[in-house]
Amino acid sequence: MADDAPEEAIARAGLQGKRVALGVVITAAVVFILATALHVIPAVFGAWIVPVGTDAPGGANCALGLRNLERALDRGDLASPSLAGQREGVETACSQTSEGLQAWASFERLRVGEEQLKSRDPGAVAQLKRDLAAHLPSDSR
Repeated sequence: MADDAPEEAIARAGLQGKRVALGVVITAAVVFILATALHVIPAVFGAWIVPVGTDAPGGANCALGLRNLERALDRGDLASPSLAGQREGVETACSQTSEGLQAWASFERLRVGEEQLKSRDPGAVAQLKRDLAAHLPSDSR
């Protein structure tokens, strides 16, 4: 009977250690899932998108240029040599503010989406267009 007490104490300590380790793993997993959700959910649903300000440095050129590039993309003219310089100018204008950079990234996603998804998933392309529109000022949409 006296020999059973240390074995029981060891078993109890082992069980407690397993519970603590499991609690740490579960807590880490929940924190990871929440942190990931806080980054993914706003991007998916367009929350916290701030349109390019036309009063910001390069903002008007960025917004107007992105709208023109989107129209050229719709027409299939984006690869023309005359638009290559315009793309560089718009990218430069958009790179002056964080909202402009986000709008430029939205346009690039649309451009790549048009190339890869146009015939396979028009709904995805439409969502990318809505995303770009959300980054533009209301008078440029």
